[in-house]
Amino acid sequence: MSKVCKNCGVRHRNSAKKCAMCRTEFNDSHIYAKRRRLIILAVCGVLLISSAIAYSVYSATPEAAVRRIMNAYNEGDVDTVISYYPDFYLESDKVNRERLLLDAEFGVKKMAKELYTFYLEKPETPSERECEELLENFKYYGGENFDEEKLGEIKMVWVDYRIDIYYFWPKRGTRFIVFEYDGRWCWWPDNVNR
Repeated sequence: MSKVCKNCGVRHRNSAKKCAMCRTEFNDSHIYAKRRRLIILAVCGVLLISSAIAYSVYSATPEAAVRRIMNAYNEGDVDTVISYYPDFYLESDKVNRERLLLDAEFGVKKMAKELYTFYLEKPETPSERECEELLENFKYYGGENFDEEKLGEIKMVWVDYRIDIYYFWPKRGTRFIVFEYDGRWCWWPDNVNR
């Protein structure tokens, strides 16, 4: 370990009393350079690893998917909303893709003008009957593109939101069905309002 002169930056042995270059006297405020650098590197490493873990945990939840969809509605971002549809749905011959895109664009633009705020409730697992109905829908729309083995957990997330209509904020709610498919969270476009 060594001392570093705060005045000129020259390194010295621990036992040095003065800087050999500029003759500045060392006192207790001269920190051992190596130890300080190691502490800074360790703290940065811990912060980097913990933020990476927090991001991966946060982004891999149904709430994160619904929050991103609602933020996309709020910002008028049609592409993000559509990116949460499952690929097997978008590629289905049973879906009029042009109509789907027009409806999504209309809905996003309307919500972007009116959405004031939103709140997500805790995700719930749908009933067995609802899961069976969803699976039938997935198989119907997905056809050969749908692989049941890629299907993970299915969650329902209720979103309470307020819309801004002439400075009046009526409260509304809608249910999002999100599910894990092929390692990512997707949104099934079958919302129910309350």
